[in-house]
This record gives sequence, structure tokens and C-alpha cells, in this order.
Amino acid sequence: MTKKKKNLILIIPAFLLMGAAIGIQTKELFKQTIIGLVVGIIVYFFLKYRNKKLNK
Repeated sequence: MTKKKKNLILIIPAFLLMGAAIGIQTKELFKQTIIGLVVGIIVYFFLKYRNKKLNK
């Protein structure tokens, strides 16, 4: 389970980079990067909560 905790935090920069890539293509870099960051944080907390619930 420790590997999941270490790798789980890597979701946030992954979504940030995906948002930046989409932003470059659509010419809205800042907007899409912020959206990617917010989505990454939401997914991180959702998976963290789900993992705690499954381990009980």
C-alpha cells in the first residue's frame, strides 16, 4: 500500500501537464493549466478517500 501512497501524489502534476498540453493546442494555456491543476487535486483527494475507505 505504501507504493500507492507515493505514486498517488503524481496524479496532480500529470493532470497539470495534460491541461498545459491542451492549453497549448487551444491557445488558452493559463486557463487550461489551472483547470488541469484543479481536476488533479480533486482526483487526488477522491482517490485518497477511496483508498482509506477500502483499507478499513
